[in-house]
Amino acid sequence: MLLSSCAKQENKNTVRLAYMPNVTHAVPLIGLEKGFYQEELGSNIKLKPMHFVVGNNIIDAFITNQIDVAYVGPGPFINSIYRGVPLKLLANSCDGGTTIVGTETCRDIKTCQGKSPRISVPQYGNTQDLILRKFIENNNIKNAKVIAIPPQDTATAFFTMSIDAACLPEPWGTILIDKAKCKIIKDEKEVLNNGNYPVTILVTNKKFAEENPEVISKLLIANKKTIDFINSNKVESIEITRNAISKITKKDIKNEIILKSLSRCTFNNKFDFNILKEFAEIGIKAGYYRKVLLERLPQK
Repeated sequence: MLLSSCAKQENKNTVRLAYMPNVTHAVPLIGLEKGFYQEELGSNIKLKPMHFVVGNNIIDAFITNQIDVAYVGPGPFINSIYRGVPLKLLANSCDGGTTIVGTETCRDIKTCQGKSPRISVPQYGNTQDLILRKFIENNNIKNAKVIAIPPQDTATAFFTMSIDAACLPEPWGTILIDKAKCKIIKDEKEVLNNGNYPVTILVTNKKFAEENPEVISKLLIANKKTIDFINSNKVESIEITRNAISKITKKDIKNEIILKSLSRCTFNNKFDFNILKEFAEIGIKAGYYRKVLLERLPQK
């Protein structure tokens, strides 16, 4: 029998799954549409999908017992570890999928308009923030100012000249390029580690995992099944992803944008736990965390 993770749920046979309307979250978007999760869970368990705008809000939803399982970036997951939120990393979902875009006068981010570059990220401490700060460190960029702006508001920030560049998850970077709002500065491979870095992972409440091991096993099967589907059915994956994001955001997105965005992503379920330490160290240098975080990181 399925039990709730903490407080009493409205329905003890319901699994609440969180995700975001990004191409980097194509696995839950497609898996939900194709029915892979419900198919594995069976008819006795109801799946309740819940979408969020930013990753750290998903962590808050875990704290308030609104969700049981979620797709989220490693940045918010590390934040949860530091805050003592009892979460468990289950599997990887998507690597890469991050670009840095900028204005015509900011093609060289080191000398952007001869001043300190102003670069936006979706949220302080999120995955793109940590990736950007590592990029800044690796390229010895001086006096860069990192600004948190939701992806959907980035075009306005470029229009008002509030920022010079933005580090974004797909499809938001490609959307700005398509609208001729900016040019690509660095693609997903140039940003960090030749594109080999996680941007979306599958996590759960530890108590929920302990009480419902069979459910977790079924969700992992669905996660892998969806990844295999994406890698084998590119055309259908583009259409499903486009429709899902458009439905949630209420904005029509071209198939060409989804095609380019998906090409910047690598979907696999293998997670390298060593990357958590690298991201955590970036967060420590940024002042988000203290070194005690390194002692709390899961090893496997």
